Amino acid sequence: MRVRLILWAVLLGTLLCLVNHIGVIAGMVDPPPGYQPAYYIRNLDVPQYLTWIELARTEWLLTNEHAPWRTEPALFQPLFSIAARTGLPTAVSYYGLQLLMYWLAAYALIAAAQTFMKTRRAMLYSALVVLGAVPLRLMGWAAAKALGMPDVVQAILGYGLVEYGYDSADGLVRGGLSNSVLLTFGTAMALFAFTNLAKFVADGQRRHYYWLLGCVFLDGLFHPFEIFAIAVAAVWPLWKASRKKECLWVFVVAGVGMMPYVIETLRSPWVRDISEIANWQMGSPAWVLMVYGLPAILICWLILARFRVDRPEDQVLESWFLCAAILPMIPGIPSGMHTFDGYMYAVAFLLVRKAQSDKLISRLFAEKPRAMRLALAGWGIISAITLGYAYGQLWKDGKSAHPDFLSAVAPKDEVAMIAWMKANLPRDKLVLAPETMAPWVAAIPMPSVASHDIFSMTYHTQLNLASQFYQGQAMRKDLIDGFGVSYVVAPITAPIVLEGGRLLHQETSLRLYEVPGERMKPYPGLDHLGGPPPPNGFWQWVFRKFGVSRPSAA
Repeated sequence: MRVRLILWAVLLGTLLCLVNHIGVIAGMVDPPPGYQPAYYIRNLDVPQYLTWIELARTEWLLTNEHAPWRTEPALFQPLFSIAARTGLPTAVSYYGLQLLMYWLAAYALIAAAQTFMKTRRAMLYSALVVLGAVPLRLMGWAAAKALGMPDVVQAILGYGLVEYGYDSADGLVRGGLSNSVLLTFGTAMALFAFTNLAKFVADGQRRHYYWLLGCVFLDGLFHPFEIFAIAVAAVWPLWKASRKKECLWVFVVAGVGMMPYVIETLRSPWVRDISEIANWQMGSPAWVLMVYGLPAILICWLILARFRVDRPEDQVLESWFLCAAILPMIPGIPSGMHTFDGYMYAVAFLLVRKAQSDKLISRLFAEKPRAMRLALAGWGIISAITLGYAYGQLWKDGKSAHPDFLSAVAPKDEVAMIAWMKANLPRDKLVLAPETMAPWVAAIPMPSVASHDIFSMTYHTQLNLASQFYQGQAMRKDLIDGFGVSYVVAPITAPIVLEGGRLLHQETSLRLYEVPGERMKPYPGLDHLGGPPPPNGFWQWVFRKFGVSRPSAA
């Protein structure tokens, strides 16, 4: 039985990994002229992970190569350190780790389904809910595409694809724009934790509680974000089961797992500032309804109609659903978006269990089975068409030089330039490169200006300075001298003004200049830089989509 479960997990995990990398596959199959496969989705997070793997080959505590200042080694990333210490090439270790995490998360999902859904029919219904839990804006975008509505409407509703593929990506079923191994790990730990919590409150066997503590510790050690939803959501089921002492130990073990991060946050100013910049907060619970769609709306209606549940396992699901929907609104919760890792499966399982225990829904299924099945089939078809449009867009963008969302191809000159820089330049000098190239320069690894929306500290300010520089404005004081830029990569067609710059290397469309005598400055602290920048989100998407710059912190 266990071997069969592992085989199913390997098959399911591999399939989902391929689906979420549909853009990468498209870029490998059919890159446009002048481009070559990037082998990664070209978002801002993947090059950051590659940077960490490169740095972790020799160090356990990492510097911040995405910030244009000198930073002390302080970032603790043990999952990438383990991948780096295998000695395998970066791409092999990254994708090997990712595939292993997909298998782990798929195993956790199957185990959770067997725990919360007692019959195959219930499992089938929960799978339909997972299919149908698509963002409302994404459905509107698909409808706008199908009906040929104006580009402005499609662009605004297009943020629904960002909500599905990035904002609520879980590294297992949802993804495509964010293929993060950390998300996959976090989803696996959340599923394992809540599965063992449900088993413990249902049958009282201590081994399930110890497995719960193990999951809490590992999540705290490797990705300490889902742990807040796990620990808080565990309180009510344990309390109701008269396991008050066990509540305390969950928080103790969570604190022990998180201790390395707590120490480094207290010790390092830049790590402390990163935690402030990355502190995403949800405006209201309406975000949950918008992003998880009709299933989340139905759950809220069923909870209001009947809060009481029939089984201890249902109580775990209800606590998970409510806590994850509320925690991101509380100030100080680190990276609140990660409280939703694995959340879609809580939505699916809870909706099925609530529907099974609701008298009205049960009566409708008994009296009008054909109408109810037609309604479910209709919703499934609409959701499938919506997802078909979404993944079709990911495939199209993956092989495009000018994508609507994210590409998975790289200009050949850019790849050649980065290879030359990696072979010939010192690692401790700051580089200024065009916006799409800057994150991949950091993965050499070398410090790179405006290379990550969070870890660059003042990302939008740096982007604005770089944009003015490439447009031909004199930016020596504010940009080159201000940060201590030693190397500049510029398109041949860019009318840059670079006093004292010396041409060092050239590809067909790119030039590399050396700026002698420049040195990076020490990190001055976020307060000195004007405080945390405005968060990314829907309006940032709209402004960037229509080419409007939004004011940012200095």
